[in-house]
Amino acid sequence: MEMMWTGIFALIIGALLGAVGAWLWLRQRGGAGGDSVAEIKKENARFREEVNEHFVQTAELINQLTDSYKAVFDHLSDGADKLVDKDAVRERMPRVSDQEVRLKHIGSRDGEGG
Repeated sequence: MEMMWTGIFALIIGALLGAVGAWLWLRQRGGAGGDSVAEIKKENARFREEVNEHFVQTAELINQLTDSYKAVFDHLSDGADKLVDKDAVRERMPRVSDQEVRLKHIGSRDGEGG
């Protein structure tokens, strides 16, 4: 009978030590998890800044591309005015307005539209 009580006592002590050990392990793991949450937030902020920079640069490049296409069109239009009969030009090339096509407020790092 005494051996039975010793076994029960050992079982209780083992359970308590296991519970304390598990509690300490989970507590320590939770602390490391707090650090990793901060790291994840920092990484997310860095990523968002990269995305913002990427889209600003993309808008600037699109504005440059638009300017290049406009320059080519103006060159062709000037050449057509000089080299082709005026009536043929009027019939075949419609007038283009002077309105700029720009990605305003996006394509500039300083918030101005280029």
